[in-house]
Amino acid sequence: MPYRALAVLCLLLALSACARGPAPSAFVFGPPAQPPLVDPDAACLRDLAALQVAYQPVQAFGDPEQGCGIANPVSVSASGAQFNRPSVMTCSLARTVAQFEQQIIQQAALARFGQPVRKILHAGTYDCRMRRNGTTLAAAGSTASKGGRLSEHAKGQAIDIVGFELADGTPISVKKDWRGAGTKSAFLHEVARGSCSTFNVVLTPNHDRLHQDHLHLDIGPHTLCGY
Repeated sequence: MPYRALAVLCLLLALSACARGPAPSAFVFGPPAQPPLVDPDAACLRDLAALQVAYQPVQAFGDPEQGCGIANPVSVSASGAQFNRPSVMTCSLARTVAQFEQQIIQQAALARFGQPVRKILHAGTYDCRMRRNGTTLAAAGSTASKGGRLSEHAKGQAIDIVGFELADGTPISVKKDWRGAGTKSAFLHEVARGSCSTFNVVLTPNHDRLHQDHLHLDIGPHTLCGY
């Protein structure tokens, strides 16, 4: 075939391809994926498994207008030791509580009582409320309108521990035993001191009248060792 005819044929083929438009893409683009229901940091969930935390992923929830909610919730029933009841929190808090239990709580219990803690007694984790005065947002209005600051409980970043139960069933109560002079009091104070190296904010009966019956422990952005 003459070169000129071959060139014309190639040109016609190229124009035909352009007329048909580009070949369809191998990728199909659909609507954006829904946000993950658990912590997007897969390393955190792997840590929970390694720490033997008993947990279940929970549907993300919250109220953008009030600022409450958890984008990455897990429901924890045991951080090693059993919880008195399952509680919803962030994966990061679950990991921190489990590390705190292993490194501080259990070590102190074995040293002072010769036995481990089998149950952690808490008063709650997630709670859509303001800081300090315990006022609910339903009663106080939004943080923006009132100029207040949300509690870390409103983000699932805090836990209130009211006591412990030893392996033999012995109860230890922050309310009853904190100000005593015995081994239970010494244990609670050791745990509280140790918590300041694990959590960002620690509030104890030594801090104010609002924390006379529990230890408030949170991993929020602020730092305070209220021991």
